[in-house]
Amino acid sequence: METRISEELLHHLESLSKLELEEEERIGLKRDIEEILQYMTLLDNLDLSVDEMISPVEIDLEPRSDVVQHFENNEKITDNFPEKVGSYINVPRIYKDE
Repeated sequence: METRISEELLHHLESLSKLELEEEERIGLKRDIEEILQYMTLLDNLDLSVDEMISPVEIDLEPRSDVVQHFENNEKITDNFPEKVGSYINVPRIYKDE
């Protein structure tokens, strides 16, 4: 279904928005509004009776079980800290004392 904007409606929109358009701009605006209305008509025709979906693919998402993995070489991690105090990472203060 094609939606057409009349010249009368276009002039009315132009006056409501306090615009003074050149003929070339008016033609472009009319085309843009008609395209928007066509898209709105397309959206208006969508079947909204379908149940909402999180994903378009039906998948049973089972949370994985957490498995503890011990890492014996803590020094390997702390060696990568940019600045450390003992075995702790030293970060800049993010608040000021009052």
